[in-house]
Amino acid sequence: MAYVGKAPLTGAYQILDDISGSFTGSTDGPFNLTVGGGSAVLPGNEQSCIISISGVIQDPGAYTISGSQITFSSNPASTDTFFGTVLGNTFDIGTPTDSTVTAGSLSSTFFVKNSQTWSSISMAGSTNGALVGPVTVSGTITIPSGSTFVIL
Repeated sequence: MAYVGKAPLTGAYQILDDISGSFTGSTDGPFNLTVGGGSAVLPGNEQSCIISISGVIQDPGAYTISGSQITFSSNPASTDTFFGTVLGNTFDIGTPTDSTVTAGSLSSTFFVKNSQTWSSISMAGSTNGALVGPVTVSGTITIPSGSTFVIL
């Protein structure tokens, strides 16, 4: 089913496979949630899904999600239809636009230097850092275990 309006640009939006073939009227689940013809999906919570039973959008309180399974608060009838969408992964923020992430947005254990010249660089343990173009290091760069250092 197509989106009405502008399609989402970021997030892990996924249309769930139809599970109505498992509806018998005698069980509320659990039913396996899959996408793409059988790949298990982990929606995270009820609020990150839109679930429709026979064309009626279900309130998140009408079902529970545990892992990749859904259980309804009442038994879907064998004649009911199903449609579901996972709205996105709560950790999927997309890719930031170029030149929008500043040093102030980074963790306090991450340092950034640009347009600099050094005789050497020594990092403290368990820190992360980056050098951003043009830089000159004439000596050594010491990166302790547990640290990450990137030169762009």
